[in-house]
Amino acid sequence: MPLVLDIETLPTEAALTAPYPEDRQPPANYKSPETIAKWRETDREKWAEERVKKASLNPRLCRVLCLGWAVVTEDEGVVTDRGVFYAEHPEQEADLLRAFWRLVGTHDGNVVTWNGGWDLRVLTLRSALHDVVPSVGAHHISLWQKKYRTAPHFDVKAVLLNWDVMQSGEGLSEWAAFFGVPGKTDGLSGKDVYPLFQGGMHDEIAEYCLADVLATAAVYGKVREYFGAPAATYEEG
Repeated sequence: MPLVLDIETLPTEAALTAPYPEDRQPPANYKSPETIAKWRETDREKWAEERVKKASLNPRLCRVLCLGWAVVTEDEGVVTDRGVFYAEHPEQEADLLRAFWRLVGTHDGNVVTWNGGWDLRVLTLRSALHDVVPSVGAHHISLWQKKYRTAPHFDVKAVLLNWDVMQSGEGLSEWAAFFGVPGKTDGLSGKDVYPLFQGGMHDEIAEYCLADVLATAAVYGKVREYFGAPAATYEEG
């Protein structure tokens, strides 16, 4: 049975120690020391926010905080099991990754995501960092990244948009609404994960991640029979 996945990431502690680039300059028409100082203060805050966002999307500079998952039936795409792996502390990331690969192995490496090429790449590269051994072979992992395939990775967003996933206004919420199924958590997005983490709101992050998984599973259930289910179509060669 296919496994629906979604991850949330945080910037690593090392990534956040990067110094503010002092060569960033205010607009040329800023002349007074007070105006320049005010600009510098605002720009430091802006740069810090941008650093968090960029680091959270870079496998070198982020870590996996949360992995939500659900098991869906091959025949109807119905959720039969679900859960969340959570690594509150950096030293727990390797255990989360081991749990991920154990779960993947029990489902023959067949995964379903929403724009999940990035998720799977992060999981794989962070596993390489921690010397966590995958439960599927390198060829199988490479097929997760192939375009125009629905096996062994069914990327729901890519299928819906014919792999042109950068189109704006075509998110999980919009497609869930289109199909009349439950969508993402209202009022939250990936940019909120780091502030929530800083506030110790771990349950809220886990619930948000799992809601994304269930929304992906619901949309997948609507389209799977039209585009093919991973377990039904995957061939190793």
